[in-house]
Amino acid sequence: MTTTEQSPLVALSNDLAAAVARSAPSLVYVDGSARRDATGVVWSAGTIVTVDHTLERDDEIALVLEGGRRIDATVAGRDPSTDLAVLHATVDLPAAPRSARNDLAVGHVVLAAGRDEDGVLGASFGIVSVLDGPWRTWRGGEIDTLIRPDLTLYAGFSGGPLLDATGALLGINTWGLSRRTALTIPLKTVARVVEQLETRGSIARGYLGVALQDVRLPEAIRAALGAGRRHAAIVVDVAPGGPAERAGLALGDVLLAIGDTAIEGADDVQRALGGDTIGKRTTIEILRGGARQAVAATIGERPNRDDE
Repeated sequence: MTTTEQSPLVALSNDLAAAVARSAPSLVYVDGSARRDATGVVWSAGTIVTVDHTLERDDEIALVLEGGRRIDATVAGRDPSTDLAVLHATVDLPAAPRSARNDLAVGHVVLAAGRDEDGVLGASFGIVSVLDGPWRTWRGGEIDTLIRPDLTLYAGFSGGPLLDATGALLGINTWGLSRRTALTIPLKTVARVVEQLETRGSIARGYLGVALQDVRLPEAIRAALGAGRRHAAIVVDVAPGGPAERAGLALGDVLLAIGDTAIEGADDVQRALGGDTIGKRTTIEILRGGARQAVAATIGERPNRDDE
C-alpha cells in the first residue's frame, strides 16, 4: 500500500462522518419538556418535524441550533396516533435531504443523529434489523412500513433522523410507538402526516363515542365465534349525543366487530376507526344479554381527546 492509498476501513469511516455532516445543518434540539429530550428535523423552510410524545406543552417551545443559539417555535399540529408533531419557526436552515431509495432491506447500514440541549451533534451507527409491511399503532395511526433499526438511540435522539449511508433521510426515530424498542416512522408516513397537520392541524380519525374495557368472552360465545377468540371490548361509558348513543349502544354491550374488523380489545376499536370511516354507515356486531346482535352506526370524526 502506498502512502497515497487509503484503507477500506478509513474510507468507510470518512464516508459515515460525511453522511452525518450532510444531515447536521437540518437538525435542532427541541425544548418542549422538562423531562424528555428530543431532536427536530427541518422538513421545509420554517417547518420542523419532531415526535409528539416529547412535547409536554403547546407553547413556550424553543429550538436549540448548532452553537447553542435558541429560537422560539410554535406547534402547528400534532398527531399522537403516529407520534409526529410539526413545529413552525423563523429559522434559515436547509431542509434535510430525503432518500429516494426504494430498496431498503434488512442489513442495510443506517445512522441515527440528534442534538443535545446545548446544540451539540451526536450520532450512532447500525443496520436495519426488521423491515415489514404496513401496520397500525396502538392509537390507530397508520404506518406505511415497519422499520426497526439496530442502533443506539441516545437521550434526545427521539424525533431525529434515520439516515442512509449517504446521509439522506429515511424516516424519524422514536421511542413513543413501542415500550420495548425504538422504531422509525418511514418517510412516506411522515410526508402524509405533515401535509395533513400543515393543512388542518390534526389527523382525521373516526369517532364512536364510547369508553371501553377489555373483557373475556364466555365459553359459549368463544366457541361460536371460533378462530381462538377469547376477548372483546365492553362499553363502560357512552358519550351523550355521540354516534354510539344515536345507534343505540348502551352500557354493558360487548363489541365483537366493527365492519370487517374483529374486536378483541379496546385497541382494536381505535384501529378500526380510520379516517376513511368518517361519515360511513357501519355495522357493529355486539353481545347484549348473552345474544349476538347487529346495530348500525354512522361514524363521526374524533374530537381532540382520547376516547373512541
